[in-house]
Amino acid sequence: MTAFLRQYRDLVSMELRSMRAEVPMVAVIQAGFTVGFVLGFGYLIPDIREQTALYIITGTATQGLVTIGLVMLPQILAQSKHEGRLDYFLAMPISREAYLLALVTVVGLMALPGIVFCLLFGAWHYDLSLAVSPLFPAVVVLGVASLAGVGIALAVYSPHQQVTNAATQLIIFYVLFFAPVLMPREQLPALLRATARFAPPSYAADAVRATVTDLPGTNLGASLAAMTLFAVGSIVLSAVAIRRRG
Repeated sequence: MTAFLRQYRDLVSMELRSMRAEVPMVAVIQAGFTVGFVLGFGYLIPDIREQTALYIITGTATQGLVTIGLVMLPQILAQSKHEGRLDYFLAMPISREAYLLALVTVVGLMALPGIVFCLLFGAWHYDLSLAVSPLFPAVVVLGVASLAGVGIALAVYSPHQQVTNAATQLIIFYVLFFAPVLMPREQLPALLRATARFAPPSYAADAVRATVTDLPGTNLGASLAAMTLFAVGSIVLSAVAIRRRG
């Protein structure tokens, strides 16, 4: 086992132990978020058709990925920076990339139960059957990776923890109402359809729909390719940000 892998293993174990108190809280919040969205849209939209229900279910699952990469991860890093824990880790003789990968792994593991619960609860509530593709785990990994770098850079470059928290809330607002995550791309105005081409959540949502439903208009190959490019760029961006910090 190489030094990098040993460091990565030890850092994952350390982060899991340090966040063990947060894991139950995150699970409860994600479950409540899922139930609220799935049930809430049912109250807002009477007589939901199957296609609309599938968009709600898969969009809520995608929102879980966005919450991990662009909300939870930057907020955890911002708090670590505020408390001095980030500087402590960066002062240690460890690989910066191993530390970042460990953080992304831990928050990804924390998100996975909520995403699975979302699909199961949504399918049960709307009495739908989902055909989960073997590629779904790859979509989850690429979805988190394509968003994590942006979240890390946001936390590292942000001057204050409050700024990071405010920015993450704006991101959630955009994804909920102005990105093709909970709705088809065709329902958005031309400007938002154009900006969605440069937003990783758009491709994550398309890939989730392609791997758990038979909705028309999805393009799994193109979405996986775009998510891979975003993931590579995200990793480079996060590595540059954390090295400048350290």
